[in-house]
Amino acid sequence: MIDHTILLRQAIAIAKRSKENGNLPFGCLLAAPDGSILEEGENTVVTSANAIAHCEINLLQQLNGKYSLEYLQQCSVYASTEPCPMCAVGIFWAGIGTVVYAMSKERYHQIAGTVNPAHLMDMSAKELLSRGGRKVTVCGPLLEEEAVAFYKANY
Repeated sequence: MIDHTILLRQAIAIAKRSKENGNLPFGCLLAAPDGSILEEGENTVVTSANAIAHCEINLLQQLNGKYSLEYLQQCSVYASTEPCPMCAVGIFWAGIGTVVYAMSKERYHQIAGTVNPAHLMDMSAKELLSRGGRKVTVCGPLLEEEAVAFYKANY
């Protein structure tokens, strides 16, 4: 059985590294069916001046033909926060079978003080992914209070 907390803590550590590298504090990883880490993704929105360089999109770019669709359907993305709709749809199209996240995007927006409507989309990853033609399991928030402590320290 895979220990989600270990992998979520690693995603939060990647978010910390992203912040240390001058970007927004978001991180994720791709785990194999046995729980081993295959790839990591950190946010590079600031340093790349690219509004869509979210950690999940950067992770998905790294896949680029490395793994079969059948294999990816058995893999999981672990993210420090709930993936936004853009990233959730990217995960769907990449063929990944599971998304696990530490903190809800609602809690993130409360901590970050997000008020600009251009940065808000009121649809959860679970709701969005439930509308796709194949099943994507969504688990979270699973480590919310620990993630809240991290994000409060970084805003």
